Amino acid sequence: MSICQPLAPNARALLEAEARTEMRHLQGWQLQLHEGIWRLVKRFPTDNFLQSLALAERIARLAEAENHHPEIHLAWGHCTVSWWTTRLGGLHANDVRMAAATDELLYGG
Repeated sequence: MSICQPLAPNARALLEAEARTEMRHLQGWQLQLHEGIWRLVKRFPTDNFLQSLALAERIARLAEAENHHPEIHLAWGHCTVSWWTTRLGGLHANDVRMAAATDELLYGG
């Protein structure tokens, strides 16, 4: 079953208040405004660079399966993931779903 839903022709980016409501069940994700675009961002700590790389690869496989791709910042000791919908220039419910799926992938139920 697909995580992301197709964007409706009249889809729009979530307003900040809508995004905060949508993300209320997410743990550790932050709503950040970057270059005028709201994004869901989470930093995942790791023990070393290879763990960061492995984590990024797992997220990349999830993203590829959903054809919805985050920005992933890879570094020693952490991997930071940012979800937003480029087409809308902001957040969509799909981004919240992908953030939840990212947590599920990494932490389980």
